[in-house]
Amino acid sequence: MTAGADFAINSGRIVVKVLDIPRSGKRGDRVWQSNRYGQYSYPAFIPFNPRTAAQVAVRGTFGAVSARWRTLSEEQRVIWCAVARTKRSKPRLGQCGPLTGFLYFVKINVALANRGLAQVDLPPEYSQAAQRIVASLLYTGKFDQPPVGPALFLRAHKPVARWDNVRRQLAASALPPGG
Repeated sequence: MTAGADFAINSGRIVVKVLDIPRSGKRGDRVWQSNRYGQYSYPAFIPFNPRTAAQVAVRGTFGAVSARWRTLSEEQRVIWCAVARTKRSKPRLGQCGPLTGFLYFVKINVALANRGLAQVDLPPEYSQAAQRIVASLLYTGKFDQPPVGPALFLRAHKPVARWDNVRRQLAASALPPGG
């Protein structure tokens, strides 16, 4: 590798260091990248794809997990989307943002599948308590439990009635005798 003031020649390929707005990826016939020394570009080329067994396996897992998203129920997708809004993407070119439910689902499950672990239908951060709450909100069957509202109202009403009696007693004791 021969280095110059503004460029380097690496095995027949000229890499040019550029002072410009941040870019990343392919633009026309050039590929733009950044490293700790600055931004650089080089002519685009099509890399060799050996299609090794490991490569094919990882790509197959990625495709299977992506297809599995379509098998989730609408409630599960809503939960993935809600949890994903709290997660940020990896900063790229000084920008990051919230993930979508699909991207977060793929991120978690591809990592699990590549390790040989079982995939999950709900995000790891999703607690069992929240699952019960969502289940109760989506419950449309028969109401076979007694109504909770009146019992809570009566319990809340009792201290008020007691306070009303205490207030009357205090008011009566504050009056002068015979008044």
